[in-house]
Amino acid sequence: MKDQKKEIAEKYLLPERPFLHGIASAFDMFAVLNQGKSEHLLANLREDARQSERDVVSSAWRDIGEMLYQSLKQYETVSGRSIQK
Repeated sequence: MKDQKKEIAEKYLLPERPFLHGIASAFDMFAVLNQGKSEHLLANLREDARQSERDVVSSAWRDIGEMLYQSLKQYETVSGRSIQK
């Protein structure tokens, strides 16, 4: 469980010491603490969005295939014909 939390923290660039980082960021007027991290975070978020989109499309095609299979089976049952070669 701890490895999963660490992986999430690294992926989304969560600070190791959130309280101290929060205090430091309050005084960080020139955004020196987060230089370069925003681009990396956005890249991770974009990749997560792409993966979610892939999962949705894959699931939709899987559902379509299942419905087509069930329709063919129902047709075979009703008509008494076999569609498979």
